Amino acid sequence: MRYKESTKSITERVDDLIQEMTLKEKISQLYGLVNYGQMDPIQNAKENFSHGVGTLSYLNSSQTGNTQKDMETINSIQRFFVEETRLGIPALIHNEGIAGAQIPGATTFPQSMSVASTWEPELAEKMGEVVKKQLMAFGIRAVHSPLFDLGRDPRWGRIGETYGEDPYIVAQMGTAFVKGVQGNQEVMATAKHFVGYGNTEGGRNGGEQQIGERKLYDTYCHPFEAAIHEGQVMGIMNSYGILNEQAVSTSKWLLTDVLREKLGFQGLVVADYGSVSHANARYRVAKTQKETAVIALKAGMDVEQPNNTCYRFLEEAVQLGELELDYIDRAVRRVLETKFKLGLFENPYNTGDFYEEITKKENQELSQEIAEKSIVMVKNENSILPLKKKLKIAVIGPSADNKINFFGGYSAVATADTTTSDFDRSEDENFIKIAYDVVISEHKEMLKSRGIVFDQQPSPEQKLQIIEMLKKNRSKSNKDYQSIEEFLERFYPNCLTVKEVLENEFGSENVLHVKGCDITKPIEGGIEEVKHAVEQADIVIAVLGGKESMRAPDATAGENKDNLNINLEKPQIDMMEEVFRLNKPVISVIVDGRPLATPFISEQSNAVLYAWLPGQTGAQAIVNILTGKRNPSGKLPVTVLKDKGQIPMYNSRLPFFVDTNEWAEYIDHDKNTPLYPFGYGLSYTKFEYSNLRLNKKVNIDGELEVAFTVKNSGNYQGDEIVQLYIRDCFSSIARPTKQLVGFAKVSLDVNEEKEVTFTVDMAQLAFHNINMEQVVEPGEMELFIGASSEDIRLRSPFEIIGEERAIQRKVFSSKVTIN
Repeated sequence: MRYKESTKSITERVDDLIQEMTLKEKISQLYGLVNYGQMDPIQNAKENFSHGVGTLSYLNSSQTGNTQKDMETINSIQRFFVEETRLGIPALIHNEGIAGAQIPGATTFPQSMSVASTWEPELAEKMGEVVKKQLMAFGIRAVHSPLFDLGRDPRWGRIGETYGEDPYIVAQMGTAFVKGVQGNQEVMATAKHFVGYGNTEGGRNGGEQQIGERKLYDTYCHPFEAAIHEGQVMGIMNSYGILNEQAVSTSKWLLTDVLREKLGFQGLVVADYGSVSHANARYRVAKTQKETAVIALKAGMDVEQPNNTCYRFLEEAVQLGELELDYIDRAVRRVLETKFKLGLFENPYNTGDFYEEITKKENQELSQEIAEKSIVMVKNENSILPLKKKLKIAVIGPSADNKINFFGGYSAVATADTTTSDFDRSEDENFIKIAYDVVISEHKEMLKSRGIVFDQQPSPEQKLQIIEMLKKNRSKSNKDYQSIEEFLERFYPNCLTVKEVLENEFGSENVLHVKGCDITKPIEGGIEEVKHAVEQADIVIAVLGGKESMRAPDATAGENKDNLNINLEKPQIDMMEEVFRLNKPVISVIVDGRPLATPFISEQSNAVLYAWLPGQTGAQAIVNILTGKRNPSGKLPVTVLKDKGQIPMYNSRLPFFVDTNEWAEYIDHDKNTPLYPFGYGLSYTKFEYSNLRLNKKVNIDGELEVAFTVKNSGNYQGDEIVQLYIRDCFSSIARPTKQLVGFAKVSLDVNEEKEVTFTVDMAQLAFHNINMEQVVEPGEMELFIGASSEDIRLRSPFEIIGEERAIQRKVFSSKVTIN
């Protein structure tokens, strides 16, 4: 068996193995295994996956919370595939990772919107490295992260999982994470959701998307293309929903013509949970599950996940002549190539010490560093911050003495009580229908042990019996813990609330805490209690916002938790109205994955911080910013609106007026501009920009060099995020008013100055012209250096000279040096 010889090339090993495989063994590599928690996972594998399996889901929904037991389980399942199946092909075990490995006790990190707010790709890469080590130590070699979707609609419940609205910053942050988590092809990162997932009409998760071909290529595909060619990302996951009338999971145009032929992807395409069956059950592009399977496989969907609802019919389709074997072999080859690249045949089990990895002090310190650098101060009236020492503080709001609200929806904490169906957006009854279909076809032995015996189909009485059994199992739990609160206390005992950290900092006698209201509901007498506390205090810290979760009844965001309200919930607004009437200084801290529109809070508060979802050390990070132990440096990776009627409003818009800097012309003039622009964020110090130098004429195949000086002219050490934008003054098609092409964080002591130099390859400015050819056009350009997209400090024209240049692949990143 040459495929077991590690000295052979991957191509040789794959060729040899495919020749050895039966049709059943091949098809088994094209679907997933998921443990719902109600059955013995080892017995399930032995009974129903004796020919092997492609991928294995091991999210929180599969884990019990008993870490040692869960690691033993995962190794036992893998051992079955390696040692007890005929060919010994290991499973590719996957998890989630955008807020840290989704494993109890693993280091939790701020979620992606937080990471993007640091504008430091290096931090995303370091975070990815930690996630990689902890996954591998647990026995997991694939991660369904990160998101390369653009976050442009604050109604969408998953916007906090993105790296923001702009294709350049999303590409930079996401690709850095991919590099960290993949290492030397040690773990497969999965870029998702291909493509346009965050652009659905009305911000409805998994809904309809309409994106023109040019916009698709130049904007929405850009981050994925960067991940493919700069990050060598190994996996791609499809988008839920419908794009330009095509169900993405069965679209050859998207999965093959665009992804592989246009963008050059050569890795593995895996299905988002349930998305293949959705093409049949929801979008009605195929009549049967077998027809759906055939269309999806031909389109380029290599692996159905999390189970085999449709792909279990592939064998029958081949036997009936409805599907050519070549399509099976094509997908199997991609699965096996990935497994060989990861070294799974040589090292299928956990590598490293999980307990050692999760207890490393430097990992918690990295989480806190990201949290601190991600907090965006958008207002600091009369320099009320940092806080003075001798103060009596009223700390109020639904997240003031709450830990859970600090965790992202895909973190280990927020998903502690999820089930697999939560990831699949399956309504309960729909889930039962799918589960019933799977059980009667794959678990006949289990049903027989319970006295339910049938030939082809159960009788009507047996069907009712099975459905009742499934419903009963749905209510069971395989967890060692009873609640998220217990989970948090057990696995993250050092996690504190803002109230607790303030008490440590100022003394408990100087901190008056009143919740005032819940996130979505008032508390009887709550506002009166808040007023009483505020009247006794020198200053008010209001910790406001929402909650990101798939399941929590008070969730205001999360997967399948889209929200028409992009402001704070009414009980919080009502409470704050009464607080402001008392004329005490108020600092408002917004804890939320979404960029909430808070015009009333922003106008009335003396200071406002967007803290996003800062994870296990989030409270300490917030208080460190409030007290000046850390100088805020975060900047917005999204545009913050005033009203949902402005959606969509983002920085790289196309020109609309003679003055290209104008935004809109709504009747209400206040709504013509955003509340806070992309790239905005304040510091406790001041920065001056000067001495701009650049080459005013650049060859069409050349590079633009831009140099300027930044000086810290304030009273605190600080970090400034400098941003480089370019405008194409006249072009064959309408181009963005400003295109972000570079950014850098500059650390400066008081009175220190540094020179920043950007080098921009003109191929970075390529776009698809009127004939849909990717070109760099000559012509007049304008360059902007800014502290935000609107706070432009330096500007200059330059010209691209030469003949129009067609290119196959653009350049994705500018270079920067800081002296």
